[in-house]
Amino acid sequence: MKRLALVILPVILTAWAHAAQVPAVQKLLPAANAVKGFEVLPDSLVYGKGDDLSKIYDGGYELYTKNGVIDAARQMYRRAGDYVEVTVHTMESDKAATNFLKYWQKEHKVGRLTVSEGWTGFVVTKPNVTAYFARGAYFVTVSAFHSQDKAIKDVGAFRSAISKAIPGRQPSEHPARSRTVGGGKKK
Repeated sequence: MKRLALVILPVILTAWAHAAQVPAVQKLLPAANAVKGFEVLPDSLVYGKGDDLSKIYDGGYELYTKNGVIDAARQMYRRAGDYVEVTVHTMESDKAATNFLKYWQKEHKVGRLTVSEGWTGFVVTKPNVTAYFARGAYFVTVSAFHSQDKAIKDVGAFRSAISKAIPGRQPSEHPARSRTVGGGKKK
């Protein structure tokens, strides 16, 4: 029994040390089948911090660091011929996340933000379907590269899975479970 413990203990300690080294932002990426039917595309995980954000953004990463991005993780998912790309960014603060979301809202000429289930964001459908959202000190994009009707549902499912993984108030504790910022009808 002591020999077995001596063999198993180093394996457990190595696994624990490796888990402790995984950046928090990377832990927010959905696991395989977190969204039904989507598997993680092998070797698609990319992580960047500071100047290494250039691993994710081929040119222009300075826009992200200037707006408060500390680090980011990107991963691709596949279901048959459907592909989804998720990028989660750790921001300097909740306010930085919201401000960066508003930057993209203005860039895409989106009139209103939606607040729902603890996140604030919007979806664009051109050139592809992409959800932009913030929750706490995280800014997230989810892009789908397949037919628009399915893509809209898929980015919503990924947004929900990621939002639930982000630390903070649970949706049931959120004071505005679902509303549109700037007036309009509830969504």
